[in-house]
Amino acid sequence: MINLNQGTLSALLVQIPPLPEQRAIAAALSDVDALIGALDRLIAKKRNLKHASMQKLLTGQTRLPGFGGKWEMVRAGDIGRFKGGSGFPTRAQGAAAGDYPFFKVSDMNHAGNGVFMIQSNNWISEGVRKQLGATVFPTGSVVFAKVGAAVFLERKKLLAKSSCLDNNMAAFIVQRDRLEPRFAHLAFLHTKLGDLVSTTALPSLSGSVLAQIPLQIPPIDEQIAIINVVSDMDAELRALERRRDKTHALKQGMMQELLTGRTRLV
Repeated sequence: MINLNQGTLSALLVQIPPLPEQRAIAAALSDVDALIGALDRLIAKKRNLKHASMQKLLTGQTRLPGFGGKWEMVRAGDIGRFKGGSGFPTRAQGAAAGDYPFFKVSDMNHAGNGVFMIQSNNWISEGVRKQLGATVFPTGSVVFAKVGAAVFLERKKLLAKSSCLDNNMAAFIVQRDRLEPRFAHLAFLHTKLGDLVSTTALPSLSGSVLAQIPLQIPPIDEQIAIINVVSDMDAELRALERRRDKTHALKQGMMQELLTGRTRLV
């Protein structure tokens, strides 16, 4: 273990400017901190607004202009089907390119996989897929963990392209004439799958139980309108987050310049 003692610290040489310049540097950095704090508060406010809006939009409590009538109450199994993934032996893993991404639960942590599953650590060719007997899930399927503690993380994402899944994952394949994939994804984001796990030593989700999930769905045109509203809110949030991140980077650059004397304020 490395220890720092008082003698070592006392011997450190530190560059310090005159007090007026110290105060000017502190004030400049405080201004940037205030901007970051304001952006964080605005982002939190927008997230809360989005959550509240989605709660109302996805249940029909709030209707968008131009839409009326009752929504249809269905079971998930009436408008799509659930299917588990396939075994993925180690010998078939590790390819960086191929015909299909083969997603594992760990891929859901990838920074490039936000709403859509895009980045995969494993790919397979059509030939290998046939050898494995792996199912190809269509673009727009809603995917999630179906076994183990990962179920309780409540991560649900959409496939950006035809893909394979390992047997710790499952997908909801939507009936597209009645349900838009992005609307299905939004609906499942507000469904706690962790409440539906089997009461066994290893938590798992059953397709027959998932098929009974109640869903309220409007006509396709209203689904698309709701998707667009939510997408606009997401875009606004992403823009604010980018601005906050750039401000963080600006602060780091300022500190590097101001605290070394490379840039002077007074």
